[in-house]
Amino acid sequence: MNLAIPAASTQQSAETAAAHESGRRFGLRDGIFQATTQGAGEQYLSAFALMLHATPFQLSLLSALPQLLGTWAQFVSVKVSHWFPHRKAYMLWGIIGQSIAWLPILVLPLLFPQWGPWLIVAGSALYFGSTHFTSPAWTSLITDLLSANERGAYFARRSRLMAITSFIALSFGGLLLSLFQEYGRLWVGFTLLFLVAGISRSLSALSLAKITDLPIQHEEPASRGFLAFLSTGASKDFRQLLLLSGLMHLAVLISGPFFVIYMLQDLHLSYWAYGTWAAALLSASL
Repeated sequence: MNLAIPAASTQQSAETAAAHESGRRFGLRDGIFQATTQGAGEQYLSAFALMLHATPFQLSLLSALPQLLGTWAQFVSVKVSHWFPHRKAYMLWGIIGQSIAWLPILVLPLLFPQWGPWLIVAGSALYFGSTHFTSPAWTSLITDLLSANERGAYFARRSRLMAITSFIALSFGGLLLSLFQEYGRLWVGFTLLFLVAGISRSLSALSLAKITDLPIQHEEPASRGFLAFLSTGASKDFRQLLLLSGLMHLAVLISGPFFVIYMLQDLHLSYWAYGTWAAALLSASL
C-alpha cells in the first residue's frame, strides 16, 4: 500500500513534466505561426484597403477600431472564461475565429468592391476581437507551464523567432505583390498572402490540440481597479513612465495609419520597397 503513493506521485510528476514540455513547444510554434500571419496578413491590410480606394478616414478606422474592439474583447473573455471547461478549449475557439476571419476580409471586399474598405474594417474587427479574446487564457497557460527562472529566456527566444519570421514574411509579401502588380493581377497577390495568413492560424489550432492543459493552481487576487492602483500602488516614477509611454504611443498612432498612403501613393514606392521598409523596422529585434 505504501509503495502505491510514491508510484502515483512519480507518474503525476512525469505527466506534469510532459505537459510543460508540450506547452513550451506549442508556445514557440504558435509564435512562428502568429508571426507569419502578422507579416503576410496584418501588415498588408491597409495596403489592401488602399487598393480598393480607401479614404484616409477609412484607413484611420481600420487602424483604430479593430484594436479598440479587441481590447474590449479581453474584458469579455475574462467574464465568460467559466463557460469553457479548460483554457485549451478557450484558446481553440479564439484561434479558429482568427482563421475564419480571413475569409470575409478577403472575399467580401472583392465581391462588393464599392463597400470594400468598410468590409475590411468589419472583418478586421472580427479578427482582432478573436485575437485579443484568447490573450488572457494564452498568457495564463504559458505562465503556468514555465518556471519563474526560465520565463525571461523563453520569451526572449520566442520574440526572436517571431521577429525573424515576420521579417521573412513581410519581405516575401512585398516581393509577391510587386510581381503580381507587374501583371495587373494585384488582387491575386493579396489573395495568396491572406490565404497564407489564415492557414498559419489554422496550424496553430492543430498544434494546440497536442498540448495538455493544467488546472489553475491559484486564485487571482481581486482587482482594485486601474485608478486605485495609480493612486495607491504606483510610484511617482512609474506614473511618469506610464505618461511618457502613453504620449509616445499617441504620437505613433496619430501618424501611423497614413504611412501607407504616403509611401504607396505619394512616394510611389513598389510593394517590394514597402514590405522591405516594414521588415526593416523589425531588424532591431533580431
